[in-house]
Amino acid sequence: MSVESVEAAQESTTHSPSRKGLLYLLMFMITLALLLVTGELVARFFVKLQSIPDPPPARTFDPYKENIYIVQARPYVYYHIPGSKYTQARSYYQVDYEINSMGFRGPEIQPKSDDVKRLIVISDSIGEGHGNQRDETYPYQLGENLREQGWEVVNMSIQGSSPIYYAANVKRYLSVEPDAVLIMTFENELSDDRIIESVYSTFPLLDDEEALLMRTTTRALLSKSRLYLLLQKGWRDFVHSPVDDLILHNSQVTYTQAEQDAMAAFEKLSPLTYLVAPEVLEKQWRMTQTYLDYTISSFQQQGIPVMVANFALIGPYFSQVHRDYVYSLDEKIAGWAKSEKLPFFSLLPVIDNAFKEHPHSHISIEDDGHPTPYTHALIERTLRPWVVKNLNIE
Repeated sequence: MSVESVEAAQESTTHSPSRKGLLYLLMFMITLALLLVTGELVARFFVKLQSIPDPPPARTFDPYKENIYIVQARPYVYYHIPGSKYTQARSYYQVDYEINSMGFRGPEIQPKSDDVKRLIVISDSIGEGHGNQRDETYPYQLGENLREQGWEVVNMSIQGSSPIYYAANVKRYLSVEPDAVLIMTFENELSDDRIIESVYSTFPLLDDEEALLMRTTTRALLSKSRLYLLLQKGWRDFVHSPVDDLILHNSQVTYTQAEQDAMAAFEKLSPLTYLVAPEVLEKQWRMTQTYLDYTISSFQQQGIPVMVANFALIGPYFSQVHRDYVYSLDEKIAGWAKSEKLPFFSLLPVIDNAFKEHPHSHISIEDDGHPTPYTHALIERTLRPWVVKNLNIE
């Protein structure tokens, strides 16, 4: 055999394994692609997409009736359908709502500007402005008065929310890149949390959840695949989020017979269904506190300071049972904020005094129970110096 033949044979033997490796890799890639395509076709046939619906046509309705513009879904508990426009009306008011692409009342939230700092307000229907036009609400007025100091206020409040909602929506809050957060709590927080805990597991899982964030991520692109969504659903059944675990734990809390008897007796004593019997107030507060702890720690891990204020429509002529409950809860929130080294402001004395000086209808919307435009202005005037101090605004 010639020298050339020997060298050719050796070269063939040397490169043969690498060629086989490339062939095996190519076959694997083709097989994987076929499996993915087949899986995607099967998933598109069997998997029903739980996506954000198109907004219903605009209409006027009673705010204490079903709101068809709000959808219940995990992981956010519920959300306004982006792009919705509607009017809530009762005998004493008619209020327009326009929902932005993130699912909150108000104009579009713009990308963060380098020369403007951002404060977000997290609250329930009071912060959202139930019974008031948007420019009458305290978050809007606070934003107007802080603009010259280089701060903007983004109102991310929504009707019916409570600490369980705040914890579930941390990702949405963080997506707007806040520099500070103001959380306004209310007297019905405990009862609202318990209601959501009892039904949360029945809510469908929102597949395109990234659509309610300000920033688009890789996951948003993956969510276009039905196979990915199918795998995601299966994953969520086995691996819970931290908030899912908190909700699951709280939903399994039991009450002793003595506590159940006390709760039943209290329901007969008070016509307000959202008040909590004194015998279980501490237990229920601890359950709600877990959501606040998670929310606060999520912001603090990003270096974002948090302020907490507490509000209630309470006056000297309210029942003693109501007053005792509201002030007891206020003390617990204040004590928690102090232990967490959070700035805290109670609006109870201001509102209590306002009821002494003005007719009830001047402070609270007649036959409704939400603050009037006057009260929103009072809240803003009262909070502003405290907010300015804690934001270190000169």
